[in-house]
Amino acid sequence: MVELVDTRDLKSLDRNIVPVQVRPRAPQRVMKKKWLICLYKTNEFKRLERNLLNQNFDYYLPKITIKKFNSKPKEEVLFPGYIFIYTSLDNYATLQHTIGIKNIIKFGNNISFISNEEIISMQEIEDTSKIAPVARQIQIGKNAFISRGSLKGSIVKICSLPSRERVNVLLSFLGSMRRVNISMKNLTFS
Repeated sequence: MVELVDTRDLKSLDRNIVPVQVRPRAPQRVMKKKWLICLYKTNEFKRLERNLLNQNFDYYLPKITIKKFNSKPKEEVLFPGYIFIYTSLDNYATLQHTIGIKNIIKFGNNISFISNEEIISMQEIEDTSKIAPVARQIQIGKNAFISRGSLKGSIVKICSLPSRERVNVLLSFLGSMRRVNISMKNLTFS
């Protein structure tokens, strides 16, 4: 039988003892966890969620409850395509190759992250929106700007509430007021 001993104890050497050198353990680096900002494939969120849970990653996808006209409140993603993942930088490579993650946001060689306070603030806003849903800012009589199309830059007045993402507006055209039906996507509200 061969016995291994610490070479620091040389007095105990026998014929049956093989000396070995024992190195003290290097202190392990403890990486602090941070909220990393990642881009994800929006059409693969369920798959991403499953993969993050399988790998024991904590994540946060901020959502907000919005009240649209003539419909019940609906929950929407606050930052479509972005997700916050709570992990240490030691898990960077694992996270980068997680199915569903497009990219981890970086500026040059610096990985971007946000603080716990900002996450808590977003969670509070999310909770508040569930109690009192955020309403669209469109109102009859309010002015808006046409942001796209041949009438871009024109100021119009809202005549009716949206129906199927379209709204009736009053447009001053060649000295007279015309009622025009326009897509909500083409309007910017002041």
